[in-house]
Amino acid sequence: MSARDQILGKIEPLEPIKHPGAFQGASEDFDFQASLAVVGARVVTSSELEEIFPGRRRYDKTLDGLSLAEIEVLEIDGEFGVAENGAIWLTEEAMPHRVAPFICQHLVINVKKIVPHMHAAYEELGKVKSGFGLFLAGPSKTADIEQSLVIGAHGARSLTVVIRN
Repeated sequence: MSARDQILGKIEPLEPIKHPGAFQGASEDFDFQASLAVVGARVVTSSELEEIFPGRRRYDKTLDGLSLAEIEVLEIDGEFGVAENGAIWLTEEAMPHRVAPFICQHLVINVKKIVPHMHAAYEELGKVKSGFGLFLAGPSKTADIEQSLVIGAHGARSLTVVIRN
């Protein structure tokens, strides 16, 4: 008997696994604000936003990516938020430049619609027509091998979300 046959002879057959059945949808009871807190973002009202970032302004598409490096606070509109994980869908139409959410110091996103989970989010993506989009969840975060968390290493140092009705 060859070594190969000996090895294969020791493998026990797997028990058949029963199919789990029809897909059961994700929970509908996620808390968007709690999910944002977990990823390091904060939710504020319009009046609180004015106190935190007075005199902020919107930027138009005439700025190039390098000019955005001077922006302290960038305010943009998100298409929708996902309560399950605190992610917000952003399209290039809402940004002055694709690099904008990552190069500013503080990012403010206005959100009007919140969906419960990623399954619903992917259904919403079919309704949004854009050449570029991304899910953004919280400010930039990274941790080295010693597990020292650094906020803002690769993008905005803070994310503030305003839920608009």
